[in-house]
Amino acid sequence: RVFLSAVRCMMYGFGDDQNPYTESVDILEDLVIEFITEMTHKAMSIGRQGRVQVEDIVFLIRKDPRKFARVKDLLTMNEELKRARKAFDEANYGS
Repeated sequence: RVFLSAVRCMMYGFGDDQNPYTESVDILEDLVIEFITEMTHKAMSIGRQGRVQVEDIVFLIRKDPRKFARVKDLLTMNEELKRARKAFDEANYGS
């Protein structure tokens, strides 16, 4: 089980019990793994052969407004974190 603790924490964060039923966690983890596998296969078929890039995933979810908005938020946050790390490193190490 790869995502067991992450799924359990997410379930708790969304209002489940702190220790949800093992069967519930297992089912959700199976769904997550199935989703990731399916999206990866689709992304590999549309992008460069043998590679999955962020743009491929964005292309696949472009018609799902909730997923698209979430990915857009995460990508924006990632860029902000990169800029903040760079500014922190420059301030500390004078690059």
